[in-house]
Amino acid sequence: MEIIHENEYLYKMNDEIEPYLATHRQEGYISGAEDHLHRKDTGIVGKIHVQRYLAEKPKGVIIISHGFTEAAPKYEEMIYYFLKAGYHVYMPEHMGHGQSYCLTADPSLVHIDTWKRYVRDFLKICHVIKKTYPELPLVLFAHSMGGAIGTIAAAWEPQLFQKIILNSPMLRPLTGNVPWPLVIAIAQTKCLLGREEDYVAGQKPYDGSETFETSGCTSRPRFEKYNEMRKENKKFQVSAASYGWLLASVKMSWYIKYCGWKKLTAPVLLFQAERDDFVSVNALRKFAEKINHRGITSCEYVYLPGTRHETYRSDDRTMEMYLDKIMKFMDSGMVSDSCT
Repeated sequence: MEIIHENEYLYKMNDEIEPYLATHRQEGYISGAEDHLHRKDTGIVGKIHVQRYLAEKPKGVIIISHGFTEAAPKYEEMIYYFLKAGYHVYMPEHMGHGQSYCLTADPSLVHIDTWKRYVRDFLKICHVIKKTYPELPLVLFAHSMGGAIGTIAAAWEPQLFQKIILNSPMLRPLTGNVPWPLVIAIAQTKCLLGREEDYVAGQKPYDGSETFETSGCTSRPRFEKYNEMRKENKKFQVSAASYGWLLASVKMSWYIKYCGWKKLTAPVLLFQAERDDFVSVNALRKFAEKINHRGITSCEYVYLPGTRHETYRSDDRTMEMYLDKIMKFMDSGMVSDSCT
């Protein structure tokens, strides 16, 4: 499959890809997990915004689990590739992101009360999809925070996904110069003191100041495209973590490290960026090693030289190899009882 090259990226996306996707897109809302529909003090109903793209002769369904502060439009290029390859694509936006429900009134803040809410909501969406297409295999495509959510979902229900693709998954977030044990202690203390909705130290409201050089993207045209879209739409401007979210990320990391990885049964394809400022590369390597050593399933570990955290938004040369690897992984051994 031919990628969209950087020298024509804006033109292709604006004039060809986005109109094509618009003709295939349906969108709406699906209620989140029943035990986490709303909070009485805010009256917020737990509705997850979901985009659906339908292929003409589907051989499977790809469910995308996006990363921290991301929204659906950021994945339009990958959605296009998957759709052209013959897969239905579902793009839910996690709670607190995009057009899905929030637990805080601050439009810049990502806050959550319990990490299990992410997983329960995501699984609710997956169940709806599986009920709609019972004969089609489900493929998980997950990035960063969404990688943690998706990995736990796959651990809770090992038979749900036939293939798992993880891009720089947040198996353990990086915490700068602050030691991991201290981060845990601070997050726990803040939440115990009732300050779970405070901004994590060093975080700030969205101000549109992110640059290509400070981003997790390797491709300047890809960065600029989404960055301009983000500046124009407040729904895409979440930018900071609360202490509640930080503690949730810690607990997701613990679950995956000590329990979750053992429950996976589907083959895993894991991409590691060379320069990752957001997740622990050491945690990624240990995760893959443990899965392969256990022998229940396999984890193919792919190192991408010259890339940053957002491996799915890389330079042309990397994208060609990256996409080829994904397509071969998905198509190998894929079993479907129906092509309708």
